[in-house]
Amino acid sequence: MPKTDAEKAYLAIKDKIVRTELIPGAVINEADLMEDLHYGRTPIREALKRLQVEDLVVVKPRRGIFVSELAITDLSQIFEVRVELEALAARLASQRISPERLKQLEELAEEYQNAPPSQKDQLISLDGKFHGVIREATHNRFLISNLEHYYNLSLRIWYLALPQAAAEDIDVGAHLEIYQAIADGDPDRAASRVAEHIREFHKTIKEYL
Repeated sequence: MPKTDAEKAYLAIKDKIVRTELIPGAVINEADLMEDLHYGRTPIREALKRLQVEDLVVVKPRRGIFVSELAITDLSQIFEVRVELEALAARLASQRISPERLKQLEELAEEYQNAPPSQKDQLISLDGKFHGVIREATHNRFLISNLEHYYNLSLRIWYLALPQAAAEDIDVGAHLEIYQAIADGDPDRAASRVAEHIREFHKTIKEYL
């Protein structure tokens, strides 16, 4: 089904926030977004309401709409939740994944391992697709929704920190090991490796914020 203008506006604004083109604390001007994205006021407002629910924008009465701020405490709390949810997703995926999704997961893991560590945008994109396949493989819409929410919050932090990270800080082999655990139908190993991957990444990101 074709996306509505509100859905397209939501995706476009979210991308600007996640990639920190709209920096934390920045004022959001509806007129500027309308001109930039070529959508009317109603789709823009619907998109902003959705982003408010997702904690990516905040509405301050009599002051306006702002990109939500980031704090070190946010980073820790987001990752505390993510490590548990992603481990659960890997556990379920190892039991429920289809052959088609498993093949897709393998290809993404190999592509991630072979990508130059200096291409951090590419690594972020591949990581997002990889975790997205695991999410969908759970066939649990409530888990999928929550994982997407916390992944989006994490993404913004990564875009702020990763440009400063060294190539050796990025564990390029983790995705293949996670894939292999899921392919082997080993829920405990899959959950454990995902949890380790997220904890290590959190530790790396924290050093650069």
